[in-house]
Amino acid sequence: MNDRTKGLSIILFGVLCVSPDAVLVRFLTTHGSDPWTIIFWKLFLSIPLSAGYAIYEAGGLKKLLSSISRGRWYYAAVVPVQGVIDIGFTLSFVYTSAANALLLINLNPLWCAIFGRLFLNDVLPKRTIVVLVLALGCMMIIFVPEMVLDDNDEQDGAGTSWNGNIIALCTGFLLATFLSIIRKAGSEGKSLIAGTSLGASFSTVVSAGVARGQVFPGQFWEVEMWKFWLGVIAQGLGIGIIFITMAISPRYITGAEIGLCTLLEAVLGPLFVYFAFDEIPSTWTLIGGSLLLFILAAHESRPLFEKAREQYRSMSTRFSSRMSGTITQQVESSFDISKLDVEDEEREVVESFVEEDLTKSQEAHVTCTPDCNSKSDC
Repeated sequence: MNDRTKGLSIILFGVLCVSPDAVLVRFLTTHGSDPWTIIFWKLFLSIPLSAGYAIYEAGGLKKLLSSISRGRWYYAAVVPVQGVIDIGFTLSFVYTSAANALLLINLNPLWCAIFGRLFLNDVLPKRTIVVLVLALGCMMIIFVPEMVLDDNDEQDGAGTSWNGNIIALCTGFLLATFLSIIRKAGSEGKSLIAGTSLGASFSTVVSAGVARGQVFPGQFWEVEMWKFWLGVIAQGLGIGIIFITMAISPRYITGAEIGLCTLLEAVLGPLFVYFAFDEIPSTWTLIGGSLLLFILAAHESRPLFEKAREQYRSMSTRFSSRMSGTITQQVESSFDISKLDVEDEEREVVESFVEEDLTKSQEAHVTCTPDCNSKSDC
């Protein structure tokens, strides 16, 4: 297995593990669980995996604590942001459709591009500006009909749906903030590997406070208790696994390839909800969401096409050089002057003729590379 296959397999495994999160949240809330109870347990159960990997990656607990101390100011910013992101994911699934939530959250690559331009001095390509405008148009296709036509068949009301949409949009915005902080810290040689586990700890404390300590399913749980624990354990494992795979996969594949793979959750999440609860997104969500996913995929895949183009140029240049050398050897071997039985004066004439013919042969067989503007540049 080559590195690219390994990297794609790792990130796809993580996406497949976390994609059922939306349907599990819907299952738990449908059977009487409070959203803050779900948040508490799924994040509490994700901490062993994420914290264990952070300790392993840092080379031991002592080194991890030392790393946290060196980046304490970055941790002070990233931990509450990660905690609010964890809470926002669950609440957006509760208060709006899975399709709307995942589409709005997956706008985060565009917010990352804007933050990179404003705070990290990144150059904002023209294609990203175009994609931002097109993404705004897709969002209008999804949400303007809901305002005008009150198209909320799957929700309890427009207020509930719009609360969820706003939560999902803010979650995607904060996710871009989280990634930008990590990039900034990385540029200074500081690792925030413990940010996910500390953020999950932050979320468990907040959710326990909001629930006033009532974090067990309680009397409102309508089915067998083991189903609740199975649901939250599956969510905790999914969150821990996606964190680990997101940390490992960049060693083998590019960020663009990772971004494309994570978009798969926006397709699988609503699909699982449809199979389990027959929740069909609105027509406008299907139209705008399909366009948005296509636009984001095209934007994220651009670096892959550029890399392929560079590889083609390199291969073409090497092939041209090899062919030129082969032709030269063939011409030289066909005119071996030492084997001609002639006088010295005649030999000089033949040598000049062969030299002139060799030059013309090389010029006639030069292969243009993609960098040439015309044959005169070859």
